[in-house]
Amino acid sequence: MLMSKITTLQIGGPAKDFQIVRSEQELLDLIKKNSDFLIIGGGGNLLVSDEGIDKLVIKNEITGISGDVSVKSGTLLQDLVNYSIEHGLAGLQKLTGIPGTVGGAVYGNAGAYGQTISDYITHAVILSKAKNLKTITKNSCLFSYRDSIFKKKKDIILEVTFQLENAEPAELKKEAEAVLAKRLIKYPLGIKCPGSFFKNIIAETLSKEILEKVSDKIIYGKLPAGTLLEEVGAKGASLDNIYIADYHANLFINKGGGTAKSFYNLAKKYALLVKEKFNITLEPEVQLINLPSL
Repeated sequence: MLMSKITTLQIGGPAKDFQIVRSEQELLDLIKKNSDFLIIGGGGNLLVSDEGIDKLVIKNEITGISGDVSVKSGTLLQDLVNYSIEHGLAGLQKLTGIPGTVGGAVYGNAGAYGQTISDYITHAVILSKAKNLKTITKNSCLFSYRDSIFKKKKDIILEVTFQLENAEPAELKKEAEAVLAKRLIKYPLGIKCPGSFFKNIIAETLSKEILEKVSDKIIYGKLPAGTLLEEVGAKGASLDNIYIADYHANLFINKGGGTAKSFYNLAKKYALLVKEKFNITLEPEVQLINLPSL
């Protein structure tokens, strides 16, 4: 299976093997037989090398939502957002329009417009590296900006429980629709991209000198990476079939037929320019699979 067939960026060489799982037992059976594997959800936030990946790729389609609110990790994030709105439960409505699964969103602590998926998590059920089922608290997940313990350990997220706040469904729907309208301007339907490529920079980590220059650009306590990329001329730049949007300098897009090599080299070029000008190291929000660190 070519990874370009199953990633939103539509880039990536072949996987050694590819399997879809729709139950926890199917997942357990697979990983008992395979020690080297990659679990994916919707295929977003991934840049896979043109050479592919020499391991089993498992697509998680274990779905289900119950109560107020426990959700299986292969459930589409949008399905969870819709469920919360319909049931008058606030806390996830600003995540509308983010592609992928709940498991993927928790793995990367996805967020938008000041709201993150971890805000209302109480606990998670995981499959540990030793292949044991465990329930862990939110604190044990070590959530931070676009990060979690799951990026550092081999634990697999199976189910997540939220404690959301009661609200009027009509108000939540209105808020979600406003967010989605903004999102569709940045990410038109059918766009081949992995989302914002670089993480934004937490404002309190910036030097006083830089902070004084960009104080009017800080949003939700962060300096957008796109602001720095724009300063070094990234908007509208391209390399082969990969280009950077002329309306957002942190949006790297595959025009069709693009390669991981071109994508990586274009991102690296502008990351280095940002480093030279601002002495700030941009960190990818996207996972690099079988590629060196930027």
